[in-house]
Amino acid sequence: MHRLLPPILLCCLAICGGCAVLDEGHHPLLHALDEALPQPDDSLPSLALGAALLPVTVPAGLVDTFIAHPALTAPTAWESTDDLLWEDPRGSTFYQAAIFLPKVVATPIVFVFAWGLHCAVGE
Repeated sequence: MHRLLPPILLCCLAICGGCAVLDEGHHPLLHALDEALPQPDDSLPSLALGAALLPVTVPAGLVDTFIAHPALTAPTAWESTDDLLWEDPRGSTFYQAAIFLPKVVATPIVFVFAWGLHCAVGE
């Protein structure tokens, strides 16, 4: 078990390093809070404001991570699905008719995979 811990930690660091959740543009609520508040300094009121805002920023970060960011990446995932399955049909009309049902069945599967990929990695 002790031999597995360093590779597991290294993999977690690598995953988090390329994770879209850590990108600044993927947090619209936290970004709006950051712009609405005054710039922090070393004064006591600024430190007190930072401590008082902790109960607001944690839920805002969770909403950004689990609701806002996935909702904002859904159109991009749909575009990827459309490009992969439906855009630029090739082959005869008979061939397109033959693969229509498999495309319909594959659409939600490809969309969920693309959505998860866009949520985790970004654009």
